[in-house]
Amino acid sequence: MKYILILLIAVVSLFAGTIQPALQQEMTSSFSTDLIPVFILVQGELDTDWIDAATANMTRAEKQRFVVDALKERAEISQAPVLTELEAFSSEQVVEIHTFWLANAVYCEATPDVIRQMSNRCDVSLVEKGNYENSGLIEPVEVREPSREEAGKALTWGVSKINADDVWALGYNGSGVIVGVIDTGTDYNHPDLHNNMWHDTAAGYHYGYDFYDNDNDPMDTYGHGTHTSGTICGSGTNGTQTGVAPGATCMALRINYYVGGYPTWIQAMEFGTDHGAAVLSMSMGTTNNSTLRTAEENLLTAGVFHSVSAGNSGPGSGTIGCSGDCPPPWFHPDQTYHGGQSAVITVGATDSGDNIASFSSRGPVTWWSDYSDTSPLIDPDISGPGVDVVSTEWGTGGYTTMDGTSMSAPHIAGVAALMLSANPSLSVAKLDSLIEVTSMDLGSSGKDNTYGAGRVDAYQAVLGALSLVGIADNPQGVDPSGLLMGSINPNPVHGLASFEICTENPGMVDIGVFDLSGRRIAIVSSEEIAAGTHAYSWIVPETVGNGIYFVRAKVNGITVSSRMTIIK
Repeated sequence: MKYILILLIAVVSLFAGTIQPALQQEMTSSFSTDLIPVFILVQGELDTDWIDAATANMTRAEKQRFVVDALKERAEISQAPVLTELEAFSSEQVVEIHTFWLANAVYCEATPDVIRQMSNRCDVSLVEKGNYENSGLIEPVEVREPSREEAGKALTWGVSKINADDVWALGYNGSGVIVGVIDTGTDYNHPDLHNNMWHDTAAGYHYGYDFYDNDNDPMDTYGHGTHTSGTICGSGTNGTQTGVAPGATCMALRINYYVGGYPTWIQAMEFGTDHGAAVLSMSMGTTNNSTLRTAEENLLTAGVFHSVSAGNSGPGSGTIGCSGDCPPPWFHPDQTYHGGQSAVITVGATDSGDNIASFSSRGPVTWWSDYSDTSPLIDPDISGPGVDVVSTEWGTGGYTTMDGTSMSAPHIAGVAALMLSANPSLSVAKLDSLIEVTSMDLGSSGKDNTYGAGRVDAYQAVLGALSLVGIADNPQGVDPSGLLMGSINPNPVHGLASFEICTENPGMVDIGVFDLSGRRIAIVSSEEIAAGTHAYSWIVPETVGNGIYFVRAKVNGITVSSRMTIIK
């Protein structure tokens, strides 16, 4: 149900919206009848402090569920007016409307005139391209049959190099941890993978989902995804132990891995997060875009670890694509914190001698507005085995060898699964910090734009995870009154104010907007609500002037408030 009353006689253009420069260029060269793929980012973000307080006494998995539900409700409430306007256009003006709760965005194909109209809405923060020519799978640099020496080893060099087998000796192999593999699919019939596959037969999902063909059969037909899946959780049943976390559960998330398919990446991220994946692994890259970054920031809020390949563009600086160019969940002491955080841990590739691979993409990242040539983002964050990596082969039940940062990212995903099996309460920031500070420092001292913090060491990272068992990240919980209210977003408010409340008990809610004198100037909601989290949006009427106001919520005699500044 929607717990909201939007005070609005007519949606007015209080502020001109923003159209991405690259999209503006495309619109300039397009005909008026052309349908251009776009993402419409809608205002309304979750207050992370409010999330931390509301979920303080929850397990990591419970917090993930709480955040998913809050993100879904936030998207439903804030996107409703945008969808109403889009659906009013003819099929010659707008087609292919899809909603995304992880990024609070709406995807569609629309004419230039519709794009301009949508950008002028007060509840739209940005309209950007929904299709990039250079987006898609980070292809391996080389694919070949294993040599006789490689095929004769019971344990692959990468698994041994990062000391994953020493972690198994401690009793931790990733058991109980679901890892979502966003890739070309997974050969779930491979003997090394079949018994480790996720399934939810009650809901009709077998092994994962196929967002390419939009069905529940994520079988690999290309080979890349089977290889990365094997590096994460291959069991060695057919003779070669390829998996870093052989007890982990593999959720196959098959996406459109060709040019322009990145909207399916977000669908896969949503599915994995919604169905309990604690770790995601992805070997994709595209031009930097705000929709992906917003999704990655919300993944962090939900507590999902996301291992992403740096790319195979070589040693030139600034060659890391999106999502690898997003900021990490934890900032190394060598990196000045600014510009926010996300769930992304960007991974470079090393060989068996701990040398950086010639193809491994390098930082720094400067193209986001958060960063500049004088204050860049250090990237990658960490490195792992990515040269001559033997793993499971699609269609044969055997093995194949590949080179690429696509091979290094699943090593890190596997390490995260080992750490969570040892300490299920670890936050994404804690996982990242432990992985970075326990790594083998390579290259320049400290974190650098070639190796990141160094080459991962699974054993040391898990020892660090065990040392934090029982230590909570966030000791402060929900207010003893049982009612909690998030801050207003955005603040200052230009046209639309969004916020959430969380109540431990059901009851009648009364939410209003008050001026400094205490006079109620608007009713936002007055209705019976259930226990739990509820999202609200309020569009500022033309009659309300600039100034400081308060939003107050009252449930069962308990009152909470949040301050906002309105600037038109």
